[in-house]
Amino acid sequence: MNIIICYDVRLTKRRNKLDALLESYGIRANYSVFELDIQERDFFSIKERISKIIDPKTDKVLFYRICKSCMAKSETLGEGKIFCPSDTYV
Repeated sequence: MNIIICYDVRLTKRRNKLDALLESYGIRANYSVFELDIQERDFFSIKERISKIIDPKTDKVLFYRICKSCMAKSETLGEGKIFCPSDTYV
C-alpha cells in the first residue's frame, strides 16, 4: 500500500524521532512529508509508534492512502523525483 504521511510536530526532539521512524520505512518527499510503500500490518505498527511519539494536543499527523493507479499518474515540477514503488511502472 502507498501512504503519504504529512506532519506538523511542534518540538524538535519529537520531530526528530518521527523523522527517524519514517525514514526507516520510506523516502522524504518534502521537509514534513514522507512517501511509503508498506504492507497493511506495517501501517498499523507505524501508526501505533507515531502515537507514542507525538503530543496529540499540539501535533498533527495526516495519513493519505494512495492507490497504485493514482501513484502512476503522479507528476512533479522542478528537481523532485516521483516516488515509484517496486511493483508500479510509470
